[in-house]
Amino acid sequence: MELSCPISAERINENVVRIIAFVVAIIAICCITFSNYWAILFLTFDFGMRAFTNGKLSLLKFSAIKISKAMHLNPKMTDLAPKKFAATLGFIFCLLITATLIFNFATVAIILTSIMAVFALLESVFAVCVGCYVYTFLQILKKDKA
Repeated sequence: MELSCPISAERINENVVRIIAFVVAIIAICCITFSNYWAILFLTFDFGMRAFTNGKLSLLKFSAIKISKAMHLNPKMTDLAPKKFAATLGFIFCLLITATLIFNFATVAIILTSIMAVFALLESVFAVCVGCYVYTFLQILKKDKA
């Protein structure tokens, strides 16, 4: 199976993406550790800003750009489309986590938050975009239905 990702002409600094992913993982781990899920609402908003807009209102993107500059990291440009798709998946995960909490399914919320943290750590530490794997799987399903 060959990995497939959405593509676009737009570019983004991969260092910024990886810093954002690291912060998302830290927030998710804190939510689980302290049994306080209010930060998931913040992540829902932030993922939404990055998935459905240009991301100018994303506090995590703004902060990650500042951190990247402060650390003097050389920009490493990458395709924006897979990162927007991954942000869309993050947005969906946060909505699911919120729904499970509203309906008192705390164990499911912990599992979903843990999965989100692992996916974010994979992106942050190893530059593994789980979104590309999900996208490939969806394309295979789409092709099978046709």
